[in-house]
Amino acid sequence: MNKDEYFISLALEEAKKGIGNTSPNPMVGCVIVKKDRVISVGYHKKAGEDHAEIDAMKKLSLEKLKNSTMYVTLEPCCHYGRTPPCVDAIIKNGIKRVVVATKDVDERVAGKGIEALNKAGIETTVGVLENEALKLNSIFFFFKKHKRPYVVLKAALTLDGKIATIDGDSKWISNEEARYFVHKLRLRLKAIAVGKNTILKDKPLLNCRLPDYENKIIDKLVFTNSKDASLFESFAPNDGKNFFIDKNITSSKETFIDFCNKNEIDSILVEGGARVYSWFLENNLVDRIFLFYKPAFTGSDGMDVSSSKGKTLISELEEFNILEAKKLENNVMVELFKGEDICLQV
Repeated sequence: MNKDEYFISLALEEAKKGIGNTSPNPMVGCVIVKKDRVISVGYHKKAGEDHAEIDAMKKLSLEKLKNSTMYVTLEPCCHYGRTPPCVDAIIKNGIKRVVVATKDVDERVAGKGIEALNKAGIETTVGVLENEALKLNSIFFFFKKHKRPYVVLKAALTLDGKIATIDGDSKWISNEEARYFVHKLRLRLKAIAVGKNTILKDKPLLNCRLPDYENKIIDKLVFTNSKDASLFESFAPNDGKNFFIDKNITSSKETFIDFCNKNEIDSILVEGGARVYSWFLENNLVDRIFLFYKPAFTGSDGMDVSSSKGKTLISELEEFNILEAKKLENNVMVELFKGEDICLQV
């Protein structure tokens, strides 16, 4: 590992401090170096707050910043958004060189930040540990590229594909280790999609219960036409938004995507039940699946994982790719994907 790679690796560790809190912005870390010594670090903590570059520069005087080298995991912004352009502050503070892990894909930046720095006489190096930076912000890049949220479906089921008994009992099909993994998914994703019946039967908190992340903001998408605010009463209190997803929003794949884009929902964890699973699958809006199998059989009268009408021919089935299968205590987790095999960093 050369010097640039070493300092970018430190910046990537700074960026990871923002995990779960920066959406719809990316996680970004910054390290400022002078005479081969780190003199400041920073990271983006939350959308609307200082970007990593500003966070790091604010900790130093102008004299200390002059002729230093900045290592940052994403191309500095050059536009006014929730905050002023980072490029202007970098130029103003006399940074001599900027090393960037990867360019931004946001159309407002996309190379323009690097160009602005070069025009100001600042030396730039781009692409240091780029793959690591792309993996860290894979959801951000997906959202910007495809202009729709990245959708993960998770389900706990028995070997005969049932998510509950005939009486609706489903606690607990998955074991403690599997449920812990689901909270890791909740940490990484912006919103949870769930049906009205699941809320009424399970009274879920729909929060992240990992240590130090109990207050992680999660939006809830409740699939229902009743629009009864009492459905939200079981949810753990946080600053996430609660949305009713009615027939107007789900009338087509496009209307749902427009809704998500308007509300800056870059990623969704689909948690059930069967009708909600089916809607996402039927509309080809599932990019990743995590299935947690209990090694037992419910019987034919249990509740199926999907309520979609069955296919008549095997050739009509849309197949997912198997990424991994592993044992979690006495459950088996099967991880599937379709399209891009992006890294979720869970």
